[in-house]
Amino acid sequence: MLDALKRPVEPTEHPLLSQSYIVPTPAIAAMYARVRRCIRRGVSGAVIYGHTRWGKTYAARYCVRLLRHELPRVAVLTLGMPQNPSRSEALFFGMLLDVAQHARPDSGSALQRRLRLYHKLAELVTRASGNTLVMFVDEAQRMEIEHYEWLRDVQDELGRRGIRMFVFLVGQPGLLNRKSAFRQSVDTSQIVSRFMIDELQFAGLRSAGDLKMPLMAYDSSVFPEGSGWTYTRYFLQRAFDTGFRLGTQQPLLWEAFETAHRLARFDFAMEIPMEYMARAVEIALSRNMEHDRPHFEPSRACWDEAVEESSFVAALEALRIIFVDDPAAP
Repeated sequence: MLDALKRPVEPTEHPLLSQSYIVPTPAIAAMYARVRRCIRRGVSGAVIYGHTRWGKTYAARYCVRLLRHELPRVAVLTLGMPQNPSRSEALFFGMLLDVAQHARPDSGSALQRRLRLYHKLAELVTRASGNTLVMFVDEAQRMEIEHYEWLRDVQDELGRRGIRMFVFLVGQPGLLNRKSAFRQSVDTSQIVSRFMIDELQFAGLRSAGDLKMPLMAYDSSVFPEGSGWTYTRYFLQRAFDTGFRLGTQQPLLWEAFETAHRLARFDFAMEIPMEYMARAVEIALSRNMEHDRPHFEPSRACWDEAVEESSFVAALEALRIIFVDDPAAP
C-alpha cells in the first residue's frame, strides 16, 4: 500500500484545484465517436451544438487529446472565435497562424498571411506523416459569412496539396439557425455542404447513470503520472485505501442535484451541465480532506452543500427561458 500520509505534490499543484483536468462523460464520448466517424467517412464538416456552460469547450479539448493519442498522423488544431470577431481578412488569417504556432502571426498583409498559413498547415500535416488536418472552431456561432468563405479557401488550397481538412463547428444552438439561413441562398448553401453536413446535440448529464463515467474517472485518473495517486485517493487517502470509490456516489450526487432542481421549481426536465458536476465534485473532495479517515464516505448533506455551492441553480435560472422555448430540450 502507498504511504497514506505523504502526498507526492502540494494541493495547490493538483489539477483538480486548478481545474485543469478533463474527465469523460457520455456526451463527450458521443462527440468523439461522431468526430471519428466523420473522419472515417470523409464528412468534411459538422455542427456540434449545446447550451452555454454545458462543457463543449471542455469536450473539444478532450477530443483533441484523444485524436492526438489515437491518430498521431492527423494534425489537430483548435480556433476559438472571440466576441464580435473582426471581418478583417488579415486578422482572421493572423488568428489561424497563431493557433498553428507560426512565429510571425501578426505581420504582413492579408495575402502574405494567407500564403504563410497554407505553408504552415501543410508543414504541420507533413510533420505528422499523414494527409489529414482536423480543426475545431469553438464558439462558432460568432462566425460571419466571410469567416466561412476564408475557411473554404483554406480547405480548397489544402485539397490541391492532397490534404483532407475536416472542420467541426462547436457552439450554441444558434448555429442551427445559421445553418437554416445559409440553406436558403445559392451563395451560402455551399457553406452547409462544406462545414455543416452532420450535426450533433451536445447534452448534459440526464440520469444517475450518466454520472458513472465521470465519477469513475476520478477514481482511475492519476497525478502525477505513474505515481499511483488517483484523484480520489489524493484527497481522501485513508478512505480510498479502505475501499471508498467516488463512482459509488452517483445515486447520492444525482439525488442532491435533483433536490436542488425541485426546490428551485424549474418546470423543465433536469439536465446537469458538466461544469457544475465537476465543481460539486471538486468542492466535496477538497473540503473533506480534513475529515478523511478509514471507511469515510461523504454524506448526503455534504453533496447537497457541494451542489448548492456549485452555482448549478443560478446557472439554470439564467437559462430558464431557453429551456422553456427550446424544442430540443429534454
